[in-house]
Amino acid sequence: MNILPAFRMPRPVTRTRAGAATVWLAVMLGAGAPALAQSPSAESVVAVVNGNKILESDLQVADEVVGRNLLAREPVERRESLLKMLIDSILLAQAANDRHIADEADLQRRAAFARNQGLANHLLTVIGEQAATEEAMRKAYEEVVVKAVATEPELHLRHLIFMIAPPADEAAIIAAGQKAKSAMERINKGEDFAAVVADMSEDPVTKARGGDYDWRGRGEMGREYADVAFKLKKGEVSAPFKTAVGWHILKLDDQRTRRPADYDKIRDRLAALVANAAQMELVDKVRAQAKIERLDQTNTAEKGTVGLK
Repeated sequence: MNILPAFRMPRPVTRTRAGAATVWLAVMLGAGAPALAQSPSAESVVAVVNGNKILESDLQVADEVVGRNLLAREPVERRESLLKMLIDSILLAQAANDRHIADEADLQRRAAFARNQGLANHLLTVIGEQAATEEAMRKAYEEVVVKAVATEPELHLRHLIFMIAPPADEAAIIAAGQKAKSAMERINKGEDFAAVVADMSEDPVTKARGGDYDWRGRGEMGREYADVAFKLKKGEVSAPFKTAVGWHILKLDDQRTRRPADYDKIRDRLAALVANAAQMELVDKVRAQAKIERLDQTNTAEKGTVGLK
């Protein structure tokens, strides 16, 4: 299973059962979205509108379809807004039928789209849940987290910096460079790096702690900074070098292999990763097995060749 492309897959919606009123609402409003967990009493009747029952499960699906667009956030107020919306949808649908203004072909298209989307999301949910086993998540942890971290060390650095204030004219660059040169001379004569930092560095944050720059990975540094830092040996001090920020001198205090995040702390993210990978794998498989004819592209190609020999 290919894990990394799984980040492309959207999260599928929660499984629910829709009543007649909710189907009508879904047809009018289109695609659904993730929402709250389904009520245990999903089949209980909430209201009856001209003989049409509205179930607790209808409220759940309505929340999935339009819940994110509601201004009401307090549960009681939110529920009341959804129920009024369902009631109005039934009444307006009946009024449309009474006036013979319903576009049946359009309704069928919307119903087909909503049904296909619901089935697709339900299938993806099931596939994701089945794929996210403890074994699969452990494997993803080793492949994505542990191995990736093990290939990149972290450096414990100290740094000394002389800032180049914008606009960085030549005189400012030269002046900062001269300060760095003087600091380097003191270090080369045997002065303690932290003492020179405390006396000369222009970074107030790290200056107070002897230039301690903490543990950093390559991705947490600029390219020029990292190119110098990762060539140092433990205890070694770099020559002064310039970046867009200023002139720097680095000292490597220590080096270690990066520690991966604890499995239990990222278990939910791993479950989503494995589930999404399985979902993408299924999508790719059904596409590969399907016979898909793109008539729009054929027509476009034919129009593009009109008059050409």
